[in-house]
Amino acid sequence: MFTENQNIETTEMASDVTTSAKTPRIGVLINPLSGGNLSGLGAIRSVINEYPQVIQRDVQTPQDVLEALMDFADREVDLLAVNGGDGTVQAVLTNLFHHQPFDTLPVLAVLQSGTTSMTARDVGFSGSRVKSLKKLFKWATAGDGEPRVIQRPVLQVQAPGHQTRYGMFFGTAAIYQGIQYFHRKVISRGLKGEIGPGLTILRFLWSAVRQHSDFIPAVPISITLDNHAPQQLDAFVVLVSTLERLFLGLYPYWGDESGPLHYTALRARPQFFLRALPSILRGRKGPYGKPENGFYSHNAHEIKLNLDSGFTLDGQLYTPQTRQEPTVVRYGGTASFLRI
Repeated sequence: MFTENQNIETTEMASDVTTSAKTPRIGVLINPLSGGNLSGLGAIRSVINEYPQVIQRDVQTPQDVLEALMDFADREVDLLAVNGGDGTVQAVLTNLFHHQPFDTLPVLAVLQSGTTSMTARDVGFSGSRVKSLKKLFKWATAGDGEPRVIQRPVLQVQAPGHQTRYGMFFGTAAIYQGIQYFHRKVISRGLKGEIGPGLTILRFLWSAVRQHSDFIPAVPISITLDNHAPQQLDAFVVLVSTLERLFLGLYPYWGDESGPLHYTALRARPQFFLRALPSILRGRKGPYGKPENGFYSHNAHEIKLNLDSGFTLDGQLYTPQTRQEPTVVRYGGTASFLRI
């Protein structure tokens, strides 16, 4: 079992999958409803069909994912390619860690197949899905390429009224509101990749500068980091993540503790907002990113949040059933991701 006090840092290493003389057993999950898969699936299936030893399964729901993973486990798959968006990756991680169909976790190869693909951009394959699959299969069959395995902590999220889930990025307050805005106003314009979320961020930052509280209402949150006393915060932004790169290359963490979870929060109407912003988006506190000005960043093992808001986990939206019980985000284990 995994324990909360384990200190797992991001590491890059060789693994049995990259060093064994045995050809890895590859399974591919395809979510045809993911944003990037709404076109071009024929070319992807053609690439997979060139390698009859590769097992492929289409999935659309978390239950589909569980059934596919159980099948892959029975067939001794040890390298799992995920052709889906951030929500599909979250469903994979949830089923791997919560239901544990594998005796030994497979290494994950994540393709950029979603509308945003924030997880894939950090720990997955870069470039098109077709080129990524060709690269993966050529390495697996002929040894072409220079593989590396990235080990990364995974979030476990327990929210009142919801099943336990596992993922890489948790956000609330303006992040939750921003995703709602993105789906209402931006995605319908056909913007894909990082452009849509980037425009949404700019819209929210501009509103914060103008202090338009009607557009971004402050969210009262009680936050407890590890064993520290609870902090009451009228929050503008709260995020917890194990990703080292967010969309547009942002790295908004500057905590210096040794915990595996990156936590960053901004209170509503922080002081010196424009002056602090360039530094904190690059992971530097700078002269203005201080708690007394409304900027907070720490590394922790467990974070409890009593929320008057919904939250997002890897782009999927949830609402806690009650504020009286905390939503708990903690270290939930370590996953291994292959990059070539």
